[in-house]
Amino acid sequence: MKKKDLIFYAGAAVLMAVSAQGVSADELVLNEATTTEGNQVQAEKAPEVAVAEKSVAPVAEKSVAPVASNYAAPANVTEPAVAPVSKAAASESGTPSVEKATEASTTEKEETPLPSDSGSTTFFNTGAHAPAGRSTDVAVQPKSFVDVSSHNGDISIGDYRTLANKGVGGVVVKLTEDTWYKNPNAENQIRNAQAAGLQVSTYHFSRYTSEEAARAEARFYIAAAQRLSLPKNTLMVNDFEDAKMQPNINRNTQAWADEMRKNGYTNLMFYTSASWLDENNLRKKGPVNTAQFGLQNFWVAQYPSPKLSVNDAKSLRYNGKAGAWQFTSQAELLPGKHLFDHSVDYTGRFTANAKPAADPTEGSLSGKINIVNNDTMAGRFDVVISNVKAPNGVRTVSVPIWSETGGQDDLVWYTANRQANGTYTVNVKAADHKNSTGLYNVHLYYVQNNGQLTGVGGTTTTVAIGKKNQTPVSADLTIVKSEKNGTFTITAKNLQGFEGYKEVKIPFWSHANGMKDIIWYTPTRQADGSYTVTAKASDHENADGKYEAQVFYVDAQGQNKFVKKAFTDYTATKLANAVAADLTITKSEKDGTFTITAKNLQGFEGYKEVKIPFWSHANGMKDIIWYTPTRQADGSYTVTAKASDHENADGKYEAQVFYVDAQGKNKFVKKAFIDYTASKPSADLTITKSEKDGTFTITAKNLQGFDGYKEVKIPFWSQANGMKDIIWYTPTRQADGSYTVTAKASDHENADGQYEAQVFYVDAQGQNKFVKKAFIDYKNQSRPTGTLLIQNNNKDTGTFDVVIKDVYSPKGVRTVQVPTWSDKDGQDDLRWYEATRQANGDYKVSIKASDHKNSTGKYHVHLYYIQNDGSRIGIGTTTTDVEFRNAMTKTQAAIKNVNATNGTYTVAVDQAPQGRQIKNIRVAAWSKAHQENLYWYSATPTGMHTEITVSANNHGNEAGNYTTHVYVDYKDGGVEGFNLGQTALSPRNQKVNPQTTYYSQRDPRWAGKYYGVSNVDQSGCVPTSLAMTFTDILGKTILPTTVADYLYNNTDSFNKGEAGTDSDGIVAATRNWGLKSQLINGAGGIAEALMAGKHVLAAVGNSQFTSDPYTHELVLHGYDNGRTYVRDPYNSGNNGWYSINYLHSIKSKDPMDNKLGAPFFSIFA
Repeated sequence: MKKKDLIFYAGAAVLMAVSAQGVSADELVLNEATTTEGNQVQAEKAPEVAVAEKSVAPVAEKSVAPVASNYAAPANVTEPAVAPVSKAAASESGTPSVEKATEASTTEKEETPLPSDSGSTTFFNTGAHAPAGRSTDVAVQPKSFVDVSSHNGDISIGDYRTLANKGVGGVVVKLTEDTWYKNPNAENQIRNAQAAGLQVSTYHFSRYTSEEAARAEARFYIAAAQRLSLPKNTLMVNDFEDAKMQPNINRNTQAWADEMRKNGYTNLMFYTSASWLDENNLRKKGPVNTAQFGLQNFWVAQYPSPKLSVNDAKSLRYNGKAGAWQFTSQAELLPGKHLFDHSVDYTGRFTANAKPAADPTEGSLSGKINIVNNDTMAGRFDVVISNVKAPNGVRTVSVPIWSETGGQDDLVWYTANRQANGTYTVNVKAADHKNSTGLYNVHLYYVQNNGQLTGVGGTTTTVAIGKKNQTPVSADLTIVKSEKNGTFTITAKNLQGFEGYKEVKIPFWSHANGMKDIIWYTPTRQADGSYTVTAKASDHENADGKYEAQVFYVDAQGQNKFVKKAFTDYTATKLANAVAADLTITKSEKDGTFTITAKNLQGFEGYKEVKIPFWSHANGMKDIIWYTPTRQADGSYTVTAKASDHENADGKYEAQVFYVDAQGKNKFVKKAFIDYTASKPSADLTITKSEKDGTFTITAKNLQGFDGYKEVKIPFWSQANGMKDIIWYTPTRQADGSYTVTAKASDHENADGQYEAQVFYVDAQGQNKFVKKAFIDYKNQSRPTGTLLIQNNNKDTGTFDVVIKDVYSPKGVRTVQVPTWSDKDGQDDLRWYEATRQANGDYKVSIKASDHKNSTGKYHVHLYYIQNDGSRIGIGTTTTDVEFRNAMTKTQAAIKNVNATNGTYTVAVDQAPQGRQIKNIRVAAWSKAHQENLYWYSATPTGMHTEITVSANNHGNEAGNYTTHVYVDYKDGGVEGFNLGQTALSPRNQKVNPQTTYYSQRDPRWAGKYYGVSNVDQSGCVPTSLAMTFTDILGKTILPTTVADYLYNNTDSFNKGEAGTDSDGIVAATRNWGLKSQLINGAGGIAEALMAGKHVLAAVGNSQFTSDPYTHELVLHGYDNGRTYVRDPYNSGNNGWYSINYLHSIKSKDPMDNKLGAPFFSIFA
């Protein structure tokens, strides 16, 4: 924001040239990099703080769409809004923090502690002029360690193993900051590090300025550690860097340490810059009393050069009397991923317990290739690689494949996907190989963990397209009968298409018996290749009528495959010596008995005994009893059965007579039937339940026919447990003659579903006699329930739906959460979804592979509830297999994150791994019929996944259905369009009335006052705009000269070298007055800040407010239908309402105004 008066500008250049000669090398101060927790502002409302973590390279924010994180935090964790903040790196809480040096640092840096009230601290290099920092007599542990925070994202077990192979033995994971922020990636970072065998420690980023605040932060840190079940002997680190903490730092830190120890956490260390310590290798000593806490308990950050290697660090041994030394924040330990802070361990407290887990792929070189699922119709096959091992472990399994046609012109190098069982698979389509057919070559290579490419083996397979895999299965099936002998000869011949079969089976049965007499025969193979078996009618109850045979073959997988069926009619020949008997049943309904008699027995020669099975049809043979009848003097056999032994069932009863032959086989002879209506005891049996109390009250009343009974019994059980939980209760007789008992669900395993009670009386002989049964459905309300279902699994689009039924918890269900991830690479694609309630009471989540790094294979789906008391409880799990055929070759575009009331949604575009490369993405959106509010968005992809936020603020804040067209420009010159349909937005006009405190930079009281190269009249737009803003927010008078005095005397941002104030000055002054600032990108971001009641400082260029080559600062406040109220500190005649889109369109492009990435800042309390 500069009034570029040419005289002032030239004078500043001369001063800069002169002053540069006199700056000593040891005063060179690092420009610390701005760090943010992700690179863009999230769409959903979050705490109004600028959040950042440690050691992140500067992010120059441009007019590109925000990229959302792949990790969706649980619903009860609020992801803070993020944006670059200031010259000093910021931590999550939003105030500038003292962070490690980043790539923005100069090559030589010297650490010169700033005064404690400056609001920032700088890490720097001791340089050639500093006291010697080496500690040659100090032992260094063989393993180094790193620290990580949410900036590093989710780190896989494989990544940690790579770190371990590079000598890293420990990881320090950020858990918390202040008393509100928790690292959302901490659990994953810890669990994967433990799985890889690294020692895990944790740290807390402190903000306290009083003893009570220190104790509160300690308790917050402890609670996070307990949630993650970390043992109390875990090394816990206090990270203090914020300059505001320096007053009373020792007393407050002692309070923090005492609180930790009081709660059982005694393994404590302290992290800070060397400049903070009273014992260091610098010319100036810091405020921290190392004797009070023990120098050996400090982990000291000090960077002698931008990218110091670990071996050099072990030789230098800076801060050797401390416990550890962090020597760089620029360690490229995982190429292509986030840089790491790297430290050496002097005492072993960070690394001594490291036990690197064995790499399952490490061993003698091996690998087995199998070709499976060769589909000769579709022209595709799968390659399965098992027993994958190499001497240095396997990083990547590569499978080059090509056909014999045309040499290797269709060669494709595939990267195999690891499966849950440890095998690797590749899906191959002839379409990706120019639709070549014939012989295909399949080779196997490993990229080992040391980067070496190693050949393992190869095989071949034959590929066809549109060719059936085998001859159709067929056979001739015949049945030849001998009614004289009572036999059937069944023959299957002319078998075709039985390749690879294991055996042949022939089931055979009579229609008269409705398959009850079915027998599965194994036929004998004949010399001519046919199969034959002989069946006996006597084995099928000698039934008359139609018989049926079928032939099956058993395939290589053991499955029965149907081939053919045949029929024959049969009438048995009754021989003189044929087996026969007359079977009769007589009943006494009064006595409840049946007399069953078999007489006139013929053909029973050599029999051992006679058996008579008897049962009621009503019970479906469940009450069958095999009786042994008594032989009578006339040669007949008789038995008496009791209806009470068959549950006193009404309806048809059936008896059959069998004889047991000399071989002990039961031989059927005859059957008979009788209808029965019981004259039997009766009672009314009822069950009432209390699901709240988990009890059942069972009552038997109106008892009749119980003459001479001894007692009443009531058995009761759950159907779910299959009578395993049956209890025979003895009910209590009531005054009205009824019997009652109370049963507890807890005595029946609290099973859900149907319960059954029966009532019996014990007769004079002590026999239990069945009377009545009753049922009741029960749902246990003492525990949560929920059923996970996978539906609509689309193999082309890689999508499926999760439907949750029976959602219930006795504590109530506030939120249904569905964490989902693929088997590939651990949980690096874990997302926590929040299910949406449907009209029928079910909950639903739609899952897309594109939101999970396009991973395929097995997906894990878990179910959690956030209950009304805020607690989370796990309910159940399931898995499903996902394919994403389109993802490999076709660009995907979709709409997500629709927030109708905020007027925003996200367009997500994914480049296919084997598809065309994207050069640029353009999005056109509008809601009016003739595109009057058409607005174009554009983004250049930086990876495979790009997100662009559409905001109604860019479309006149209109409500309506927004049409979205996406145009993808490819690097090959082609363009592909996607019509994403219409999205309904109903943005609220959150009118905010402006505040109107006004100061003019040309006010005679201060217009002529000089600061450095210029005066307030010419270059005081920023101090004057800040004064208006501070006066509005704080409610007390802050004059432009007060702001200008601070900026000139305490920063290098105002009128130093050139006229005007840079972006760092805005941030520094805002912080000095106890307020917060946040960088804003885009007109939508400006509107969101204004709708939230915040002030916005806007640097503008050539317009009605200023002319080239000058730029000018304005104050924006208030909001009404896409407009805001402007206060111009140079010309009050320009004050008034303006379109936000217009103000954004005239934004300054000067580097001074865009130093931190954009010329717009929100300021707020």
